Amino acid sequence: MGHKFYDMDELDIKQLRFIRVNTLGWVLDKFREGTIRKSTIVELIPFTSLESLLFELEKEELYEECVVVFSLMNEIYTENEKSNECDTRNPFTGGRGMEDWEWR
Repeated sequence: MGHKFYDMDELDIKQLRFIRVNTLGWVLDKFREGTIRKSTIVELIPFTSLESLLFELEKEELYEECVVVFSLMNEIYTENEKSNECDTRNPFTGGRGMEDWEWR
């Protein structure tokens, strides 16, 4: 996939959705290759946003794009991550969340 730059002021919602689906396809390919970790994807892309995107694509009958989003959802997200019950604490703090901090 080559890189293409877009002028954000000239894009409509369908073009932005097209870019997003292509990017999600790239993310899925890189996950399958082992170059992007599952935890990175789960932390950066909320499952609920994928659900919304899938609903929009299905409503517009863009089924080829639906396959990309649905594959990403099924291959990467577990039941806990789908319901947002996963551990979303900051990985840079060594797995410690704000609730572990002591205020002095």
